[in-house]
Amino acid sequence: MTAPCRALQTAGVGLLALLLSLPCAAATPKPTPLLNATAVNDVRIWIEDGNCGNAVDRLKTGLKKGYPEVALLAGSMYEHGLCVKRDWEKAVTFYAQAFEGGLVEGAERLAAGYADPVNGPDIAAAMWWGRKVRISSFNICNISQKSADDPDLFVAELATWPQQRLETCNYAVGVLAMMSAEVTYPRLGLAHQVGGNVSLSFFPGVPRIDVGKVESHEYAVYGLVDGDSLGDRRTRKVSDAFRKMVGEVAERTLRRYPQPAGIPADAVLERTYLFWME
Repeated sequence: MTAPCRALQTAGVGLLALLLSLPCAAATPKPTPLLNATAVNDVRIWIEDGNCGNAVDRLKTGLKKGYPEVALLAGSMYEHGLCVKRDWEKAVTFYAQAFEGGLVEGAERLAAGYADPVNGPDIAAAMWWGRKVRISSFNICNISQKSADDPDLFVAELATWPQQRLETCNYAVGVLAMMSAEVTYPRLGLAHQVGGNVSLSFFPGVPRIDVGKVESHEYAVYGLVDGDSLGDRRTRKVSDAFRKMVGEVAERTLRRYPQPAGIPADAVLERTYLFWME
């Protein structure tokens, strides 16, 4: 059985959409147990049905079993106040548990959340968690090697930076972390067993995110296959599903973070998202 995967390669959704995706096995040190995925799916179904009581009960059961994907889902629910009272500190706890359980998405959402003015922002925490998953941005945002792995030295070094530099780096890390966390495998691509690569260019001084070239590729389909469905996988609609999904995440991301002043209009950060099945 193939598993959908999404990865970010560095070069140079309403809320429910955020909750619909499960991390791929390739992004975790250990295979994801089937029961883990089932627990997340159960919570999601109850949320979609509007039954918060059952959703929270199923969430608690999954958390007791130590499922990292359930912890990631719990973090999202507490961060956004979905079926529970919004509580960023509780969200932090669950995101950290997810990261400790092997899910890079936990650190991505911590970096994105700490960079958000709604939660502070806490620039040092945003950059610290961004480094955990190698979310690189401008050269001016690089920390010295001696401070890189020591929280106290890390904070002390940032305290010497001018405010504009801090705000620029917080903005870049927040945008890139949220993009990385929320870009998911499009359902149309999964349905037709199609993968793809999507490039984007982030212009923080504008601000604008351009979704560039999409390269799609087909996976072998086994068993009984509907001829019309097989033909559909070669249509523009399927390949454009990747571009549409990345573009929608980009729009939400730019709305979330206020642009700081002083960033050159020609500054650009390039990224490529890879979607594959294994």
